[in-house]
Amino acid sequence: MTIASIAAMILFWLALALFVLVSVASIVVAARRGLALFRDFKRLSRELRDGLDRIARSTDELELHLRAAATSGSALEASLARLRTSRSVLGVLTAALAEVRASAGRITAVVPRSK
Repeated sequence: MTIASIAAMILFWLALALFVLVSVASIVVAARRGLALFRDFKRLSRELRDGLDRIARSTDELELHLRAAATSGSALEASLARLRTSRSVLGVLTAALAEVRASAGRITAVVPRSK
């Protein structure tokens, strides 16, 4: 064996060791990144599920509020109808009271007051 063949053999083993080391390191890096990707995907799935649940709850609450608004709107319409009726009755009573006061004013103008 010559020095050149021994040097070639040493270089071969060093290159092989470097190749194995780089291969193992790249597998470790790829595995860590894959694990990080898996964890990120799980977190994203969980956050999406929570967000969709929150949207579903909000939609249900909104539906309840819309029903309540429709019910109160119907009650408001009924109250407004009663108010219109009451205002027309008030107008009639106010007119009648004005007539009575006018009549009473004419009567009191003719009748003398006691002193």
